[in-house]
Amino acid sequence: MKSHLAMACALLALGMASSAFADGRVTATLVAPVKGQTKVIAAHAVFNCESTTCVAALAPDDANDAYACKDLARQVGAVTAYQEFKPLDEKALAKCNTAAPKPKAPAAAVSQ
Repeated sequence: MKSHLAMACALLALGMASSAFADGRVTATLVAPVKGQTKVIAAHAVFNCESTTCVAALAPDDANDAYACKDLARQVGAVTAYQEFKPLDEKALAKCNTAAPKPKAPAAAVSQ
């Protein structure tokens, strides 16, 4: 009986650990560069951003979808490419960019 319990505990621990092994690197390319080096927490991952590239060296599996991309775009702006295991398609990128801040319109000139 004790060996069955030990085996069940071992399998449970292995199952929990396997989700950590599935983590991967996420890379995003931005439309506009960020200022300096920036760290952003998005989609349960820490992204290091510089210029037009953001990289999360270790991100959970759920960081590779349009919702995760939206979380990043909300903080750093529109994204032209986003991928972990496979790149997001155009439709997913369009959904992602709905969260990006809109560019501010230039102030109208005032004539006197």
